[in-house]
Amino acid sequence: MYRTRLEQILDDLYETDGVDACIIYRIDGVPITVRTPLDSTILEVMFWLENQIKHVLRNMNKEGLKATTFDFKNYQILITPSSKSTILATIINPNAHQQLISIEIARAKSIINICVS
Repeated sequence: MYRTRLEQILDDLYETDGVDACIIYRIDGVPITVRTPLDSTILEVMFWLENQIKHVLRNMNKEGLKATTFDFKNYQILITPSSKSTILATIINPNAHQQLISIEIARAKSIINICVS
Protein backbone atom coordinates (compact mmCIF):
# COMPACT_ATOMS: atom_id res chain seq x y z
CA MET A 1 0.00 0.00 0.00
CA TYR A 2 2.80 2.43 0.89
CA ARG A 3 4.48 1.72 -2.45
CA THR A 4 1.28 2.74 -4.25
CA ARG A 5 1.07 5.93 -2.17
CA LEU A 6 4.71 6.77 -2.95
CA GLU A 7 3.99 6.26 -6.64
CA GLN A 8 1.03 8.67 -6.43
CA ILE A 9 3.11 11.28 -4.60
CA LEU A 10 5.73 11.20 -7.35
CA ASP A 11 3.04 11.32 -10.05
CA ASP A 12 1.64 14.48 -8.48
CA LEU A 13 5.06 16.12 -8.14
CA TYR A 14 6.08 15.10 -11.67
CA GLU A 15 2.97 16.80 -13.08
CA THR A 16 4.09 20.16 -11.63
CA ASP A 17 5.16 22.56 -14.39
CA GLY A 18 8.95 22.73 -14.58
CA VAL A 19 9.61 19.37 -12.89
CA ASP A 20 11.55 17.24 -15.37
CA ALA A 21 12.10 14.24 -13.09
CA CYS A 22 11.69 13.18 -9.48
CA ILE A 23 13.18 10.26 -7.62
CA ILE A 24 12.85 8.80 -4.15
CA TYR A 25 16.15 7.24 -3.10
CA ARG A 26 17.05 5.11 -0.12
CA ILE A 27 19.81 6.72 1.92
CA ASP A 28 22.31 4.26 0.39
CA GLY A 29 21.60 5.73 -3.07
CA VAL A 30 19.32 3.01 -4.45
CA PRO A 31 16.27 4.44 -6.26
CA ILE A 32 12.94 3.35 -4.80
CA THR A 33 10.67 4.95 -7.39
CA VAL A 34 11.26 7.29 -10.32
CA ARG A 35 9.30 9.60 -12.61
CA THR A 36 11.21 10.74 -15.67
CA PRO A 37 10.83 11.09 -19.43
CA LEU A 38 12.88 8.78 -21.60
CA ASP A 39 15.40 11.53 -22.24
CA SER A 40 19.09 10.63 -22.40
CA THR A 41 20.18 13.90 -20.78
CA ILE A 42 17.85 13.42 -17.80
CA LEU A 43 18.98 9.80 -17.50
CA GLU A 44 22.60 10.96 -17.46
CA VAL A 45 21.78 13.39 -14.64
CA MET A 46 20.03 10.59 -12.73
CA PHE A 47 23.01 8.22 -13.07
CA TRP A 48 25.33 10.96 -11.84
CA LEU A 49 23.00 11.64 -8.94
CA GLU A 50 22.71 7.97 -7.98
CA ASN A 51 26.49 7.80 -7.64
CA GLN A 52 26.60 10.99 -5.56
CA ILE A 53 23.61 10.67 -3.24
CA LYS A 54 25.46 9.01 -0.33
CA HIS A 55 28.20 11.64 -0.42
CA VAL A 56 25.71 14.48 -0.69
CA LEU A 57 23.67 13.16 2.22
CA ARG A 58 26.78 12.73 4.38
CA ASN A 59 27.86 16.32 3.67
CA MET A 60 24.36 17.64 4.29
CA ASN A 61 24.31 15.93 7.68
CA LYS A 62 27.80 17.17 8.49
CA GLU A 63 26.86 20.77 7.63
CA GLY A 64 23.37 20.60 9.15
CA LEU A 65 21.62 21.30 5.83
CA LYS A 66 17.93 20.51 5.32
CA ALA A 67 18.20 20.68 1.54
CA THR A 68 20.73 21.35 -1.17
CA THR A 69 20.66 22.40 -4.81
CA PHE A 70 23.01 21.53 -7.67
CA ASP A 71 23.22 22.91 -11.17
CA PHE A 72 24.09 20.14 -13.61
CA LYS A 73 23.69 19.87 -17.39
CA ASN A 74 21.23 22.79 -17.69
CA TYR A 75 19.08 21.46 -14.85
CA GLN A 76 18.73 22.23 -11.19
CA ILE A 77 18.68 19.30 -8.82
CA LEU A 78 16.95 19.84 -5.48
CA ILE A 79 17.81 17.24 -2.85
CA THR A 80 16.06 16.96 0.48
CA PRO A 81 15.75 14.15 3.02
CA SER A 82 12.12 13.02 3.05
CA SER A 83 12.37 10.64 6.03
CA LYS A 84 15.08 8.98 8.11
CA SER A 85 15.59 6.43 5.34
CA THR A 86 14.73 8.28 2.11
CA ILE A 87 15.81 11.24 0.02
CA LEU A 88 13.67 13.10 -2.50
CA ALA A 89 15.53 14.41 -5.54
CA THR A 90 13.74 16.70 -7.96
CA ILE A 91 15.26 17.67 -11.30
CA ILE A 92 13.80 20.91 -12.58
CA ASN A 93 14.14 23.31 -15.43
CA PRO A 94 16.10 26.31 -14.06
CA ASN A 95 13.50 28.67 -15.60
CA ALA A 96 10.66 27.02 -13.69
CA HIS A 97 8.61 28.72 -10.97
CA GLN A 98 10.88 28.00 -7.98
CA GLN A 99 8.38 28.91 -5.25
CA LEU A 100 5.61 26.70 -6.62
CA ILE A 101 7.99 23.77 -6.98
CA SER A 102 9.34 24.34 -3.45
CA ILE A 103 5.80 24.16 -2.08
CA GLU A 104 5.07 20.97 -4.00
CA ILE A 105 8.36 19.40 -2.84
CA ALA A 106 7.56 20.27 0.79
CA ARG A 107 4.12 18.70 0.42
CA ALA A 108 5.55 15.54 -1.16
CA LYS A 109 8.30 15.31 1.45
CA SER A 110 5.75 15.51 4.27
CA ILE A 111 3.60 12.73 2.81
CA ILE A 112 6.64 10.52 2.10
CA ASN A 113 7.76 10.96 5.70
CA ILE A 114 4.34 9.79 6.95
CA CYS A 115 4.35 6.80 4.59
CA VAL A 116 7.79 5.43 5.43
CA SER A 117 8.17 6.42 9.08
